[in-house]
Amino acid sequence: MTGSQIQKGLLPAGLSDILYPKAQIQAKKIENLLDVFSNYGYLRVKPPLVEYEETLLSDGPGNVLKDSTFRIMDPLSQKMMALRSDVTAQISRIASTRLSHISRPLRLSYSGDVLRVKGDSFNTERQKTQVGAELIGLENEFCDAEIILICLKALKSIDIQNITIDINLPFLREYFLKDLSSSLKEEINQAIDLRDKKALKKLKFKSSKIVLNLMESAGDYALASKLLSKLSLEGYFNEVRDYYLRVIGIVNKNISSVKISIDPLENRGFNYHTGLSFTVFSENLKGEIAKGGRYKTLNGETATGCTIYTEKIYSNSKSSLDKSLVYVPYLNINEADQIINKGYRVVFGNNLNTDIKQDALNLKCEFIWENKKIVKLET
Repeated sequence: MTGSQIQKGLLPAGLSDILYPKAQIQAKKIENLLDVFSNYGYLRVKPPLVEYEETLLSDGPGNVLKDSTFRIMDPLSQKMMALRSDVTAQISRIASTRLSHISRPLRLSYSGDVLRVKGDSFNTERQKTQVGAELIGLENEFCDAEIILICLKALKSIDIQNITIDINLPFLREYFLKDLSSSLKEEINQAIDLRDKKALKKLKFKSSKIVLNLMESAGDYALASKLLSKLSLEGYFNEVRDYYLRVIGIVNKNISSVKISIDPLENRGFNYHTGLSFTVFSENLKGEIAKGGRYKTLNGETATGCTIYTEKIYSNSKSSLDKSLVYVPYLNINEADQIINKGYRVVFGNNLNTDIKQDALNLKCEFIWENKKIVKLET
């Protein structure tokens, strides 16, 4: 390859071509995930890639996505447009406008690419494919548990193993620290992030005892839930704790072989969430593979949802690519259909190559169609 060809093949940082077979595997995984959502009553929608900036980045989830969003000028309207960096903001718009008349709860699912100004520490890609589900218009422990369970079901449908789900209450930090100075907030947040109990004990603020107790009750569900249930809390905090444990209890009762972790104070990555939230990991994959939780839509309606990041998970599943490839020396769709119906894939020869065997080998075929029979290709 010449220097000129290499230059023409370069892409911007964080963008890449997904080639065969990964592109096909990813596409099939996306359909599998959406099929699971559909089986549980989630209606599929497909928002556009680009919207007017004033719409996409308005109230609701879009309001906190401004720093991660690319802008372009629309040559037709001369108005600024934004390329979506998260599909949830668009679902919020759809639910608040075009589907506002539909009875609640409203269940929607989606898939689509998003483009971000920067990648994250676990995934430097700036173009990602999101698949998700949203449950809009109702708030109770069953709705929060449903989204979590549907997300886990979807991941299991594409053979994701050794799953851990971390369930959080990210809004609590803001509640505890709302009346403190910026410098003190920063110190407290750093101590919580680092799990530095000694540093936290030295910082004087009204809710320090509750924060320390919540930190100590974080961990594996079996032990952490017992510690959390024994905490002496009153009023609002007691209601929040009890709700939290009810949701986690429902999840634990309904799905096995998933490790549940409790961490009430974790808030990293939950930029627009206003209620119970969660992150899903797998021991076999790097970084988070799904995320979700409760938030407010464009018109202030309550909603909860999940987003699955397919770039993390498409490399470890089986697909129809596992079917053996049969070389058909000539173009005949009817005969090809016979082969496909028997569980194979086919590829046609070029009708010009006299060395049929070599052509079949070059095309990575395991079998050849010979005298209307599938014959093993000997190397």
